[in-house]
Amino acid sequence: MLAPVTAPLRLLLLPGLDGTGALFAPFVEALSAESADIAPEVVSYPADRALDYDALEALVAARLPADGPYALLGESFSGPLALRLACRRAGQLVGVALVATFVTNPVWLVPSLARHLVGPWLFRRRAPELVARRYLVGARADAAWLERVAANVEAVDPAVMAARVREVLSVDARAPLQRCAAPLLYLGAAGDALVPPRVLRELRRLRPDLECVMVDAPHLVLQLAPEASARAIAGFLGRATAKARP
Repeated sequence: MLAPVTAPLRLLLLPGLDGTGALFAPFVEALSAESADIAPEVVSYPADRALDYDALEALVAARLPADGPYALLGESFSGPLALRLACRRAGQLVGVALVATFVTNPVWLVPSLARHLVGPWLFRRRAPELVARRYLVGARADAAWLERVAANVEAVDPAVMAARVREVLSVDARAPLQRCAAPLLYLGAAGDALVPPRVLRELRRLRPDLECVMVDAPHLVLQLAPEASARAIAGFLGRATAKARP
């Protein structure tokens, strides 16, 4: 149970594959406009060190509030990490929002056995526009978004990006999903070509109590549909906070 508080709820934002957290900016702005009761905090991962999920968990765990209520948001790559952190039951965790993410390898065309074929060479050149639109920003995004996404990837060592892809291909966070005691929200993108519908079916099978909101957007749903995403997240956290209080 939470004691009555007046301070905003801290929401730790765990980023997607690039790990910079810079792409959260539109969502943070929309969330601040949507609710004064939530204080988003962007978490960034080292751009020059290849850390696996175990190492990233230890890194982020040090930032978890020791007292006072807080919530976690795991975007794409960070969904499994958010679940692992939730199972630590540190402090007063109110809820976990999973955004366009997964608990096992979402890319069925690339099996986990092929993870060792993924190397820095994949990220030494920009992805073709067709690929970026298909899997990340969608057909309607303007050129500025293509540039923004590409620049964020280029800010990270190619070896680090490749290591994170290998983590995704072999991840299994089904047990943390089932053990998570906090309320769970899945915010999905209806136009997501990277995380297919079978992922949500798996999540619902493992957690029938999972709350789900689908937004008409590509994979980068927080970035390309920030207002709709902010409404969904704020609503979920409001309900979760009310449920946790006496």
